[in-house]
This record gives sequence, structure tokens and C-alpha cells, in this order.
Amino acid sequence: MLAPGHPFQLALGLVIWSGWFIAVYGGLSVGCKLAPPAPMPGPFTWINLALLLITLPVVAGLLVLARRCWRFAATTTQPFIAQVAAGLHLSAAIATLAVAMPTLYLPPCV
Repeated sequence: MLAPGHPFQLALGLVIWSGWFIAVYGGLSVGCKLAPPAPMPGPFTWINLALLLITLPVVAGLLVLARRCWRFAATTTQPFIAQVAAGLHLSAAIATLAVAMPTLYLPPCV
């Protein structure tokens, strides 16, 4: 496991977010092309449920990473990398939630 003070932590949260973004929107495109749901149920479709089930563990993981880095920063004499990494992980978690919000109120294949 990567140490909370390792410099790669500065990029890890955004790398996780970008991987999630590619997987979710790639999966959405493939799902809408191969088996588009009827627009009548609105946001309550199997595609939106799958997107939410992918999103929740990613957000939880990013929050765990942010907490781990923040706790490490409180115990070290050189907290800069860990503090910035915690903020970046938290930003990535917020960005993930913000991008996933339309799955709660929009039909997937509009």
C-alpha cells in the first residue's frame, strides 16, 4: 500500500476520478447503444442503478484515502504532501458525486 506521504498521492485521487469517469461514461454509452431502457421510468433504470453502484465505492474509497492522508499529516513533521493529497482526494470525491448527480433525476439515454 502506498504511504500517505508519498508524492504519488498528489495524483492518485484525480487518477481514480478520471478512471471512474471513463468507465462510467463508456459504460453508459455502451449500455445505451446495446440495450437502451424505455424513457418512461425516468431515472429509475438499470443503467442508472449500475452507475450508482459503481460510484458509491469509488466515493467511499476516495474519502478513506483523504482521511488516511489527513491523519498521517497530523502525526508527521513534514505534512505538506499529505495535507495537499487529502485535499485532492476530497476534491476528487466531491467531483465524483457532482458528476454522478444527474443519475438521480435524469433518464440515462437522453
